[in-house]
Amino acid sequence: MALQSRMLEPDIFQSIVKNAPLVSIDLCLIHDGKILLGKRANEPLRGKWFTPGGRILKNEPWQECMRRVAYSELGLVIDILPSLTLMGAWDHFYENSVIDENISTHYLSLPHYCILEEMPSLYIDHQHNDLKWFGLDEVTVTNNFHEYMQSYASWLIKMDKKND
Repeated sequence: MALQSRMLEPDIFQSIVKNAPLVSIDLCLIHDGKILLGKRANEPLRGKWFTPGGRILKNEPWQECMRRVAYSELGLVIDILPSLTLMGAWDHFYENSVIDENISTHYLSLPHYCILEEMPSLYIDHQHNDLKWFGLDEVTVTNNFHEYMQSYASWLIKMDKKND
């Protein structure tokens, strides 16, 4: 099924955002103790640093969503990355949405992480104004980062310590 046929009409998407949670994938790419974050170009969280990610489309297996997001937002072919590991299911609540500043958004996020041995070559898409690598410790203790990013970074640090 072509990607275009899975896209929703704006009024249908607005109704879903207004009335139901969206299921999404977040990609936590780690290299040398740093996490890749993108400066968001759209709401929610416009102008904030956040992991690349996106909602799972109707009839799109979650693995395909990871491939699509990695390629469309970063220019990465996911099949050449180390295996991605599920970090669990995380609720993300926002007071606004990409549709309307007065419509809240609820994501059920399925973040996945992988440790990259080499720095990948990246592409910046229309979802982000910039991409940057930040130290996990910096993300956990600096108020410049959204609480969800601080939670991801803390989780990743704890996981790293378990594996030592």
